[in-house]
Amino acid sequence: MVTDEDHSRHVSKREHIAKHLGARKIEFIATTIIGVVFAVSFAHLEYYYIKDPALQISNGEVLVTDSNFDRSRETEPIIGNMYQYHLFPMLFIFVLISFAALWDDMSFKLLGRHKRIKAMFIGFANLITAIVVEDFAWFVNRWAVPLESDPKGGLLMQWTDWTSMHMGAIDFGSFVVPTWYLIAVALAALAYYGGFRKHDRLR
Repeated sequence: MVTDEDHSRHVSKREHIAKHLGARKIEFIATTIIGVVFAVSFAHLEYYYIKDPALQISNGEVLVTDSNFDRSRETEPIIGNMYQYHLFPMLFIFVLISFAALWDDMSFKLLGRHKRIKAMFIGFANLITAIVVEDFAWFVNRWAVPLESDPKGGLLMQWTDWTSMHMGAIDFGSFVVPTWYLIAVALAALAYYGGFRKHDRLR
């Protein structure tokens, strides 16, 4: 027989979980916003302040005429067109921010496996979103306030840019939209849907 005390304890536990789920949804949204803000900030940093001569500005070589210029920092891409700074700190921070809710769930184990899977969906969606935003924001910087030394200053994504080379792009006249943008947006949308769908259900 269920006593009033047991019923009260059961209701209190359910209310506690429901309240935690509400806070968790806020955490999901917050990590998305923080990831986007960091992506835009890193794109700004990458375009305007990373001056390693081994990097290319708009696929045009950065010419250095000073014979005394220190080339000790020149590097080669690690994966495709990705340099070391793309993996650390950029991608490393993206992962930390994107999966923040999952790290919480794994550390404190407040919710069950089903909720951790949803947190993983949100993490993947955040990560994909941050990567797309960072790449696009780089080109927005080039288009809006280009560097004087940038041969493609004032242009958004072009066929000859690295972002369009591997998977192609859709031509819109003055600019192109890389195919991988569309694939990434679709995957992120599906992951967000999976993460937020029936999120408030206690089971």
